[in-house]
Amino acid sequence: MRNYIISLAALVLLSALIGCGKKEDEESKNNFQVLADKEKELNDREARIRLKEIELDERERRLNLLENGMDTSLALDTTGVTGNNEKKDIKEIQKEISKKFENPATTVKDYYEYIQRAIYETGNFDSNMKKAHNYFPTRSAEKMKASYRNTKSFTVLVEPKVVSQKNDQAVVSSKVKQVEIVKKDGKDQQVTRTMNVTYNLKANSDGKWEIVSNSVNFEK
Repeated sequence: MRNYIISLAALVLLSALIGCGKKEDEESKNNFQVLADKEKELNDREARIRLKEIELDERERRLNLLENGMDTSLALDTTGVTGNNEKKDIKEIQKEISKKFENPATTVKDYYEYIQRAIYETGNFDSNMKKAHNYFPTRSAEKMKASYRNTKSFTVLVEPKVVSQKNDQAVVSSKVKQVEIVKKDGKDQQVTRTMNVTYNLKANSDGKWEIVSNSVNFEK
């Protein structure tokens, strides 16, 4: 009887250990899958942005050819449009190009995306902060890095939205939470700050929105 109890206890313990191992493996796989899905999402988004830029650049080139009176067969889409319809085609191209101006909030979203990637991607801080700086070129690159170098997490609480927009000027607002690691009494401590941020943007000569300044209100 005693041997039976010992054997049964050993079997239960072994089953528990195997169960824990499987649970840890499943959690690891789930975490890996989440990271992989996020990376794919970011890569897909970058690809779509790049494709859109290529398409708009090509349309802009065609428009320049038309406006300079060059061979319109090189400038127009393969529709055989000539004569009076040529002006209509120019307007359509201009309309496509002007889409660059329509949503400055996207610039702030992309800016946030690279900040988050800088924080969460091990070994890619500088390269991602450099990309973030492209969206806010008037801010010192070194000051930008210093603002996020000790950041543990950066969460967008309220997605960027357009407050006002006129011609090449726009104002975008958002709400974010930043958790930073600071030294206090020789020990690392977490400081959480919730901020309402307002961005002023301007479209550059290439028709791309850039952040030129921002103001921050800290919530108590």
